[in-house]
Amino acid sequence: MFDRYGAIFRIPGAAAFCAASFVARMPLAMYALGIVLAISARDGKYGFAGLLSACYVFGNAVGTPVLSILVDRYGQRRLLLPAGALHAASGVVFAIMLHSGASVWSLVPPAVVFGFSYLTIGSLVRARWSNLLAGRPELATALSVESVLDEVIFVVGPLVATVLATQVDPVLVIYLGVALVSAGSLWLASLRATEPPVHPRAEEGHVSALRSRGMIPLTVASVGMGAVFASAEVSMIAFCGQHGHRPWSGFVLAAIAAGSGLSGFLYGAIRWRADVLRRFRLQSVVFAVLPCALFAATSVPVLAGGAFILGIGIAPALITVFGLIQQIVPARALTEGMAWIATGLNVGYGAGAALVGGIADAHGARAAFVVVVASSMSVGVLGLLVRVQQSAAAASDRPTPVAP
Repeated sequence: MFDRYGAIFRIPGAAAFCAASFVARMPLAMYALGIVLAISARDGKYGFAGLLSACYVFGNAVGTPVLSILVDRYGQRRLLLPAGALHAASGVVFAIMLHSGASVWSLVPPAVVFGFSYLTIGSLVRARWSNLLAGRPELATALSVESVLDEVIFVVGPLVATVLATQVDPVLVIYLGVALVSAGSLWLASLRATEPPVHPRAEEGHVSALRSRGMIPLTVASVGMGAVFASAEVSMIAFCGQHGHRPWSGFVLAAIAAGSGLSGFLYGAIRWRADVLRRFRLQSVVFAVLPCALFAATSVPVLAGGAFILGIGIAPALITVFGLIQQIVPARALTEGMAWIATGLNVGYGAGAALVGGIADAHGARAAFVVVVASSMSVGVLGLLVRVQQSAAAASDRPTPVAP
């Protein structure tokens, strides 16, 4: 099992860019939660907290494809530095306004810019793996590594954010996130040996990844996934708060990531015989059914168990989505293709966060679980309907595999 993971990290430079990206994307699990905790701590309501979190996420949803197209055209290093600087500046402004007690609506513009400028590091590192392992079975293992690391982030991040927000000051979550993004971006930008090449053909005119067959339904399915993540997160925070255990919300959210991380690790250790499309269809159905476990929650410990069960379906579904993207999208638009999935996740996250907070306020957290299950069911339906086809451009445009 461990040999498959060890083989990919023997590739020169792989461990370094994997570690750098881990640092830079740690705030993925901190920002939205930190915003919800900061605003809800002011008035005890989750409606506007979810809405402001959605503004940050929607800003990121707009910025992700724009910045990713520029990455494909000009290279990762030339985008990491200016985007990181803008993100740091807007984050500091946003944190200062939060700390000073600025009116809630005045926080919307900096929240949008803050999200817009957060370059999708996960797409960048997956593009590096795809460049190094194109056409090799080890790529599935590498993508599993990234999904497992994402889940580690979503175990550690909520715990750190919750402790800082409930025991010290919610604004510190923003400052810590800005520091991690800045350090990780500078580190990743310095690793030029593993940076995917800029494709000269991109200068002839941009070819959108969305033109690849299967991209649009996959992107729409990712919207449903994002809605599951947000609605589960906000409703679970509300559940803990309404049951008098608000400080435990980070542990409950970490249970989601623990379930996902475990399933992702096991998925990456298996040598699969079924093609990636069949695997995606299966995983989308599993993803659809597991959130029903939340309805069994009668206490915070039982909710944590349901959260773990929900998480089991996440990593394999995302791994197969990114595996499909690598097959159907031309290499010169690969970062963009992966970024559209991240955009879909963000759009769904923003919509779910904006919707479920009001439901939790008006009808209680258990009623909000309906949004989680409805969103997951939409992913299952779309997964069964997806049809993909590897284009000639996707096959011919792939770089030559690099030997470990």
